[in-house]
Amino acid sequence: MTEFGEQLSDALILLPTRRAVRGLTDLFLQHSREKGQGVMLMPRLNTLADIDPNEPPFEPSDVAGLVPPAIDGTQRRFEMAKIVERFYRRASDMPLDAAAALALADPLLTILDDAASEETRISDLAELSDIQAFAAQHFQHAAELYKIIQTYWPERLRELDALEPKARQVEVLDKLTGQWEASAPNYPIIIAGSTGTLGATARLMACVSRLPKGVIVLPGLDNSPERSWDNVAEQHPQNSLKNLLGEFGLDRGQVSNWPHISGVEKLQKPKLAARRLLLAESLVPVDNTADWLERIATIRRNAPDTEPFVDAMDGLSVLEAANDEDEALTIALLMRETLDAEGQTAALVTPDQGLARRVKARLRRWKVNVDISQGEPLEETEVGGFLTAIVDLLSDPESPVALAVLLNHPLTQLGQGHGVAKGEWQKLEKRLFRGVRPNSETVKEKDEAQLIARVHSALGALMELGENAAVEQWAQKLRDVAIEIASSGEIDGATLLNEAIGGREGEAILQSLIDFGHNLPDITASGLSRLLAVLMRGKVVRPPFGTHPRLSILGPLEARMLSADRIILGGLNEGIWPATPKVEPFLSRAMRKSVGLSLPEKRFGLSAHDFAELAAHPNVILTRAKRSGGSPMVASRWLWRLQTLLRGALGQKRAEELLGAQDYYLQLAQALDSVTPDEIKNSQIEQPKPAPPVEDRWAFAKGRRVSITQVKTWIRDPYTIFAKHTLGLKSLDPLDASLGAGNFGTAIHDGLEQFLRAHKEDWSAQGKAKLIEFFRHAFEQSGYADFEIAKEASRFEAVATEFLNWLRERQTAGFDVWAIECEAKHYIKELDFTLSGKADLIERRPDGYGVIDYKTGAPPTVKVVKAGFDPQLPLSAWLLSEGGFKGVDKGQTVQLGYVRIKGSNDDFSYQTLTAPENNKGLSAEDYADEAIEVLEKLVRAYDNPETIYYSQPRVQFTHDYGEFDDLARRSEWASLGRDYSA
Repeated sequence: MTEFGEQLSDALILLPTRRAVRGLTDLFLQHSREKGQGVMLMPRLNTLADIDPNEPPFEPSDVAGLVPPAIDGTQRRFEMAKIVERFYRRASDMPLDAAAALALADPLLTILDDAASEETRISDLAELSDIQAFAAQHFQHAAELYKIIQTYWPERLRELDALEPKARQVEVLDKLTGQWEASAPNYPIIIAGSTGTLGATARLMACVSRLPKGVIVLPGLDNSPERSWDNVAEQHPQNSLKNLLGEFGLDRGQVSNWPHISGVEKLQKPKLAARRLLLAESLVPVDNTADWLERIATIRRNAPDTEPFVDAMDGLSVLEAANDEDEALTIALLMRETLDAEGQTAALVTPDQGLARRVKARLRRWKVNVDISQGEPLEETEVGGFLTAIVDLLSDPESPVALAVLLNHPLTQLGQGHGVAKGEWQKLEKRLFRGVRPNSETVKEKDEAQLIARVHSALGALMELGENAAVEQWAQKLRDVAIEIASSGEIDGATLLNEAIGGREGEAILQSLIDFGHNLPDITASGLSRLLAVLMRGKVVRPPFGTHPRLSILGPLEARMLSADRIILGGLNEGIWPATPKVEPFLSRAMRKSVGLSLPEKRFGLSAHDFAELAAHPNVILTRAKRSGGSPMVASRWLWRLQTLLRGALGQKRAEELLGAQDYYLQLAQALDSVTPDEIKNSQIEQPKPAPPVEDRWAFAKGRRVSITQVKTWIRDPYTIFAKHTLGLKSLDPLDASLGAGNFGTAIHDGLEQFLRAHKEDWSAQGKAKLIEFFRHAFEQSGYADFEIAKEASRFEAVATEFLNWLRERQTAGFDVWAIECEAKHYIKELDFTLSGKADLIERRPDGYGVIDYKTGAPPTVKVVKAGFDPQLPLSAWLLSEGGFKGVDKGQTVQLGYVRIKGSNDDFSYQTLTAPENNKGLSAEDYADEAIEVLEKLVRAYDNPETIYYSQPRVQFTHDYGEFDDLARRSEWASLGRDYSA
């Protein structure tokens, strides 16, 4: 405004990014408000360069007609994928599917973009052919594909009368440069913030610099005469500006500093100048750092009245957190603190999307919502997750996990009101789908499973496509199915999807598949899942309502030309900032160089320039995590060199003081959530010691009762009894659980039960075949697949042989099979308590009963049972003596034992607990008397309101994970060395 006055409203201002355009627009409006102007004629603002190749960065109306249009970005990508797929179909025995072809097409398109940006003639193959024979074999094959593209692709573009997006951008800028050189515009033209990396941009900027009303504002040019301009190489942050001034035909000394700075900036100017000098020295490539001590001395000689290194660190500090979480919380704390100062702003700038998301999440603890300006992948948005859920269910329609994801999704309506389908599913899930996946026929028989039928009906259009279908057919049907599932009773599904986050981007992907999917090979349902994932991963959804008015989370590119009162540069680890160059699947480094493509050093230089500009702001904090995912991290080369330079200039102690001037923020962040063991030990906080009133200790519907198997749990882990019988809790099995040892044991029990009920005395060879068949049936009912049952065939035969031999031995010993899987219940009047249970097998001989328990795991030892720590069998004997078993007469037990059927091999054994067969054992009656005595003591003890339900109090019987250990906070207190014993 100072320079052009009223002419500014006619000016054309070209900036590097759209965010910079929005930022400058806001500044103009703010200036207008401060001047009390109700209306302001804004200059024309546009982007000079843009990251989206589908939208050329600058296309004045007087130039557009002179240049053919760019090929549609989606069509370009799909047609390149078709070339890749056909090449691999002929060259390999393993052809690519659609997703893989698209994934390989992307780096090829990047090569074409790079070639256009570097204005390289990719049709010239002579140099590439010269080195191809010496390259690795996979690069030789890739180069053949590249040759095909170089020959075919230009012809295809001519057919379409279209240009490559980057090539068109170059041509548009060159046309514009030619017009302005021929006829200078009569309005001001200002180009600001660009380093002229693109050759055509540099030529346009050179043209504007020569126009009567042209202004070029360069970002962060170092025009200090003490610096050696000749040593600036590709990795140096000043390299692009050096090349740009070469295009202008100017020396850096001919470029004046920006005169229009604020009063505050003027006061800070000497220190910021020292900062820029420090950054420039620290960003010198490692090959040029041999003379650092001499440079340090030179810097001091040129500033005799000050300490330039101390001045440079005024407003700059480094925070090195222990891990990712600490770094994110510290940054969130810094940003939250900024809001306490009226009008102050803060920005986190990082290329690390993981860090950005962690900071966003940590800010929510203070109810501060900050969007990530880089956006989020479509697959992580509402609509992206919805489409993924549909396709995942299509790949496995019976999957409980896929059903849960889709039916719990907020967009799933199925023609009902909001949340109705979700409510139905959550009820059904607990009844049918927890644990091992139920048989589909079993599900269909349940009346409440109509919800599943409705879901499958909605998927019908996709299922009808069969095993293999065209991509465009899948896409059309997927759109139709998504609309049907999202439709509620009142609102059409298309409307709901369009209004949801990611709706427009999701629709764009489906439409692109419909329009251009014919270029891709036919795919299966699983192929559709992979294809959709590839497409969504590359699609970014921008925040719909902008970021916080005073806080921002930005990428380095988006942060160009923007400022804040506090700038945090996060994720300063090697491989993140600067990023590790991507592995190039098609051209080796030598091949790229031979055809004139850019090398990674150029990207390092541009990234270093972004870092240097951001770090030169008045108030900057640099952060990194020393460890990430449990692995140590290496500090960014820029941060490491800055630290090394300061230590060399000021000494270790003084440098650390300046670098860590704000380390207290790390301590504050750690203090937010961490509590030391000593603080807990010295506090009044006690470990969980539940001791509810007696009337509440058996609060569930069946009242005061326990099963013989739960008595062992009561002895070893009273807290589990508290959780089940007082709180009435029941742990949920996972969805679609894998078959484990418990399922194996249940199937073996079921097979033996069914056989013995049908053939109590048929223990012949024919009986063996029948038992094997019962095992097969039991395993099938337990959810085992046919191939898993086939694997168990040899075990079935071995177990059947040994079990029938054992039955014959028992018969010889006088025992007959008497009751199978027999249930018992007995009320103990003196205790007002009911004991229940079940016996796997009860035998009988003239002098009394035998009680057998099947074990597929290790049975308890005689010592453990005698000590009262596993009273299941002794309590069974006591129930028999009281006539507690249904259909079994009251009587004495003469033998207790375990039949072991191992799940890991064919081992079969019988272990008796009772004397005289086991010399270390007791009589069954003695076992029973001791067991009931233990039970009586337990009941009376826990009828005392002061008795506590401890979690696994017996050290010798603790286990790694109990059903309710998390509720008991066991690991938390164990880490403090607390004693759980009663």
